[in-house]
Amino acid sequence: MIQISFAFRRRVGRLLAALVLCGALAAGIAAPSAFAQTAAPAAEAAADFKTKLPQWQNALERAANRIAGGDLANTEYETLRADLAKIQHEVREAGAAAAAARDTAQRMLDALGPPPAQGAPPEEAGIAAERKRLTQTIGEAEGRTKQTELIVTRADILLRTAADQRMTQLTEQIVRRGPVPLLPATWAALPEQTAYVQERIARAFGIVMGDDEWRGRLYGLGALAAILFLVAWPVRRVLLRRYGHRDLEDRPSYRQRVVAMAVEALARCLVPLVPTLVLSGALVGLLRDAADAGPLTALVVGVSGGLTAYFLVTGVARATLAPDHPSWQLANLDPDSARRLVRRVPLVMIGLALAGTGIALSEGMFTPPELRSITGFGTMALIAVSLLFLYPDHLWLAAPPPEAEATDDCGCPETTPGTGLDVTLPPPAATPAAAEAEDMPPARPRVVGLRLRLLIGAVALASLVAAGSGYLVGAIYASKLMLTTLIIGGVLLVARGVLRELLCVLLERGSGQVAEVRDIVIATDRGRRMLGQAGRTVIDGLLLTVAAFFLLPLTGMTLSEMKGLADGFLSGVTVGGVRIAPGDIMSALMVLGVVVAVTRFIQRQLDERILGRVNMDDGVRNSIRMGVGYLGTTMAVLMSVGTLGLDLSSLAMIASALSVGIGFGLQNVVSNFISGLIMLVERPVKVGDWVVVNGLEGTVRRISVRATEIQTFQRASVIIPNSEFISKSVVNWTLKDKTTRIEIKVRITYDTDARQVYAMLLKIGYGHAQVLRNPEPVVMFRDFLPSGPEFELRCFVANTEHIIPVRNELRMRILEQFREQGIQMPFDQQTVHMPKVEAMLEVLLAERRAQAGGVPELQVVADSGKVVPLADTLSDRGPRTAT
Repeated sequence: MIQISFAFRRRVGRLLAALVLCGALAAGIAAPSAFAQTAAPAAEAAADFKTKLPQWQNALERAANRIAGGDLANTEYETLRADLAKIQHEVREAGAAAAAARDTAQRMLDALGPPPAQGAPPEEAGIAAERKRLTQTIGEAEGRTKQTELIVTRADILLRTAADQRMTQLTEQIVRRGPVPLLPATWAALPEQTAYVQERIARAFGIVMGDDEWRGRLYGLGALAAILFLVAWPVRRVLLRRYGHRDLEDRPSYRQRVVAMAVEALARCLVPLVPTLVLSGALVGLLRDAADAGPLTALVVGVSGGLTAYFLVTGVARATLAPDHPSWQLANLDPDSARRLVRRVPLVMIGLALAGTGIALSEGMFTPPELRSITGFGTMALIAVSLLFLYPDHLWLAAPPPEAEATDDCGCPETTPGTGLDVTLPPPAATPAAAEAEDMPPARPRVVGLRLRLLIGAVALASLVAAGSGYLVGAIYASKLMLTTLIIGGVLLVARGVLRELLCVLLERGSGQVAEVRDIVIATDRGRRMLGQAGRTVIDGLLLTVAAFFLLPLTGMTLSEMKGLADGFLSGVTVGGVRIAPGDIMSALMVLGVVVAVTRFIQRQLDERILGRVNMDDGVRNSIRMGVGYLGTTMAVLMSVGTLGLDLSSLAMIASALSVGIGFGLQNVVSNFISGLIMLVERPVKVGDWVVVNGLEGTVRRISVRATEIQTFQRASVIIPNSEFISKSVVNWTLKDKTTRIEIKVRITYDTDARQVYAMLLKIGYGHAQVLRNPEPVVMFRDFLPSGPEFELRCFVANTEHIIPVRNELRMRILEQFREQGIQMPFDQQTVHMPKVEAMLEVLLAERRAQAGGVPELQVVADSGKVVPLADTLSDRGPRTAT
C-alpha cells in the first residue's frame, strides 16, 4: 500500500485552492463583460421607450379631443384611424421588445441561482450587484410592458368611439328630414339655387376649356380613348365570331354555353369599359389639381359610373339570355321573354344611369338643400319608373327544361364515373298518366323571380315616398344599396358559374400538361371529388369577399375599417386563455393539405419510378410506401400544429392527465395501431397474400393503421382489425413464396384395380402443364374406408392464383378417365336397424294374416332389388339398407 505524506497532501490542497480562486476571478471578470454586452441593447430600448412615450400620449390626447369635438368628416376619420393604427403598431413592437428584455433578464437571474438565505454567508460583491441590476431591469421592463398595454387599450377605445360616433352621424343623416320637394316653399327657392349651380358648372368648364394646356390634355385623352377603342373593337369581333353564340345543328352542351357566355360577356363588357375607365380615371386625376373643378369632377365620376353600370348589365344580360340564339341560353327563360327582356334592359339602364349621374352631381357639387331635394325626388321617380319596365310577368316566363340534360351540384354536366363523358338521359317511358296529360290543355308557363321583383319594387316605391317626404338621404342610401347589390350580385353569379366550370374542366381533363400536373398531385377519383368540393368552397368564399368589398362601403364602412375588421377576424378571439384565430386555422389547413399532397406525390413517384423498377416484393413496396405516408402525415400534423401556435407543453400536460382514460377507452384502437406498425415492419402478412384468419379466406388488399382489408373469393371486402393478425393464428399461403400444393381425394370400389388407379392419377398429374415437376406429383393410398379405398393426388403449382383453375381441370380429367375405364366411385352407405319398428310390423303382419286367412298383404323391396313378403325379411332378421 502506498503511503502519502501529510506535506504532499497539503501542497495538493493549496494547488487546487489556487485553481478554484483563479477560475472564480476569471468568471468574475468575464461575467460583467457578458452582462454589459447583454445590457447595452436593453438600455437603448428603455431610453427609446422613454423618448417615444410622451409622443404617443400627446397623440392620443389630440385624437381624444378631436373625437370629443364631433362631426368627423370622412377624410378626418381616415386620418385619425391611420394615426391610431400606427401608434398601436409602434407600441406593440415596443411592448414585444420590453417582454423580450424581461425574459432575457429573468433567464440570466435564474442562472445566478437563488439569493443566499438568511444567516448564510454573503455572495460575491459582483454577483450581488449583478443580481440587483437584473432585478431592476426586470421591474423596468415589466413597467414598460404594462404601459404599452395601457396605450394599446386606450387607442382601441378611441378607435371604437370614433367608429360609433361616425355610425351615429350616418344614422342621423339618414333619418334627418330635409326640405319637402312637393311644397311650394321649396320650389320658390329653386330659380336662385339653379342659377348658382349653373354658375359653378360654367366656371369649372371655363377654367378647363379656356386654358390651352388643359385643352391639349383633353385632346390627348380623347385620342387615347379612340386608339383603345379601335384596338379593342377588332378583338371584340374576333371573340364573338369564334367563341360566342353561333348557329349549331345540335343543342350545345352546358360547358359550351358557359364558355360562350363568358366570351360574350367579356367582349360586350370589358371592351367598351376599358376606354371608358381609362378616360374617366385620367380626367379625375387631372382635375384633382385644378381649382374650382369640383362640379366637373363630379360630372365625370357620375357619367363614368353610369356608363360602367350600363355596359356591365347590358353585356351580361345579352350574354346570359342569348336572344338571337335561344339554344345557347343559360337563364332557362322562354325565348320570346328573353328577347323582350333584352330589349328593355338598355332602356332601364339608361334611366338608372341618368339617375345615378344626378345623385353623383348633387352630392359632389354641394347642391343647395331645396334644389337637391327636388332633383333627388326626380331621380327617385326615374329609378322607380325605370324598374317598372322590368316588372311585367311576360318578361319572366320560364322555359320547359330540356329532357336530355342533367347537371350535377357543381354546375357541370353529369358524367359517367371515370370517363368524363356527358350522360344523355333517355326520355321517360310512356305511361297512362303521361298519355292523359298529353290530352289536357297546356299548363300555364311558370313565372320566375316574382318575389325578387316584388322586393325591388317595394324598395323603389319606399325610396320614392321617402324622397317625397323629405328623407332624401335615406332614400338615396336605400336605392344605392339595392341597385349596387343587384348589379354586383348578377355579375358575381355569372363569374361563379364560369369559375366553377373552369374548375370542372381542370378536374375532368383527360390529357395535356394540366392533367399531368393534376394526376401528380391527386390521382384518385375520391381525391378529385374532395378537391372539387374544396375548390367550389374557395370560389364562393372569394366571391363573397369581393361582394363585401363593394357593398360594405355603401353602409358607411371605410377601407380602413374593413381592413381592421378583416385583421380582427383573422387574428381571432381569446376564450379562456386560448386564442382562436381563423387566419391561423386556414393557414394550418393549407399547410396540412400541401404537406399531405406532397407526401402522396412522393409516395406515387417512389412507387412508380424507383420501387417499380426494382425487383422487389409487393409487400416490401407496400411497407415502404405506407411508412413514407405515416411519416409525411406525422410531419403534416406537427407542422399544422406549429402553424396554429399551440403550446405543445400544455397539450402534453392534458394528454398525461387524460392518459388513463384514453388508455381504457382507446386501448383497442391503440392495440390495432401498434399491430399495424408491427405488420409493416415484420411483414407476417403483406398486400397480395392469400391468408386464412378466423375462418375467413381471401387476398390482402390493403393494410392501414387500424385494420386490414381482405377480399374474399366471393369478391366481398372484409375489414379485420390488425390485432387479430398478431394475437391469433393466421394461415398465410404465400408468406415465403407462392408455390402451393393441390390435394384431390378420390375414392373407388374394392373390386377396382388399385395399381391401375394409382398409375392413372399419376399420369393425370404429370399431364397438366401448370403442375410443377419439382416437387413432382405424388399419389398417396390414404386409407381403407367402409365404402372403398381412398387415394389422394398431390400436385404443386407455382402461383396461388392457379389453384382453383388447376384443381378444377384435374378433377375434370379424373372424372373423364374413370368413365372411360369403367371405374366406379362409391357413395357412402349406412345401415339402420330399428328393432321397435320391426316388432310393431310383426304384430301388424300377424293381425293382417289373421284377417286375411293367413295371406300376407305387405310386401317390401329386399336388398337384392326383388319384391318379397315382409314376413320373409322379418324372419331372416337381415339388415335393411336405407340410402
